[in-house]
Amino acid sequence: MVRIFLGALKVLPFRQAVTRGGGFLGTMIANVKPARQRIEDNLRNIYPDMTHSEIRQITKAVGGNFGRSFVEILNNDLCQKSPELRHASGPGLKVLRDAAAAKTGAIIVSGHFGQWDAARHYLKSEGMEVGAIYRPSNNHYFDHIFVPQIEHAGKPAFPSGRRGTTDMVRHVRAGGMVAILLDQRFGKGELLDFMGQPALTSTAAASVALKYNLPMIPVYGTRRNGSLDVDIVFEAPIAHTDATTMTQAANDSLTAQVRRNPGQWYWLHNRWS
Repeated sequence: MVRIFLGALKVLPFRQAVTRGGGFLGTMIANVKPARQRIEDNLRNIYPDMTHSEIRQITKAVGGNFGRSFVEILNNDLCQKSPELRHASGPGLKVLRDAAAAKTGAIIVSGHFGQWDAARHYLKSEGMEVGAIYRPSNNHYFDHIFVPQIEHAGKPAFPSGRRGTTDMVRHVRAGGMVAILLDQRFGKGELLDFMGQPALTSTAAASVALKYNLPMIPVYGTRRNGSLDVDIVFEAPIAHTDATTMTQAANDSLTAQVRRNPGQWYWLHNRWS
């Protein structure tokens, strides 16, 4: 099924593939009961007073945004060729440029929000290669396609787990940059606030930033009105304090983005305990 879907997309020009393939996936996510139910349950958990029509509207937006982002990431080789779609701003961009010039390394933190690979594409266009951590799939055929596409936006790609973490630390110690998405439930993490509810969250990114004196910068790529254009905001680095406080600050930063654009976050995650 994956092979057929991806093969069909490759026949189309990039923008059509994202629009049509993303629309197809988005419709499935928004209407297939298990996915729709997970999104709606999470929304009711965070917004208990939200009306059914509002929940339904956000559910459709979640499906559409994720569908487009998923197809874009599976075609990162082609996505990289459209720099006109990415519009960057924010104080963190200069910090990253300075870190690249000094070869001192940096950590970008974000979540499954908007087009989360847009920042790595943008930085690569400026000559900054930013690696990423990914969660391996049980489908080896899918990973055979997915991992090289992750690396088209920036190398290297580190699998989650002990080995990947060790390689990631070695990478940033040597002056590299890495992007880490903090919005998935981490069973061994700390219970921190996210969207007003306790959520198990990994503090590893902050711990590494503190240990090696690296800037930890929240970055978000917000999609413009469901289009392929993305506004990338590089926020100011999170102040170095302790790992828990810094990770909570990252959660708060993402919370603000989700509250502004709830249809652009991946509400399918089993995020809360």
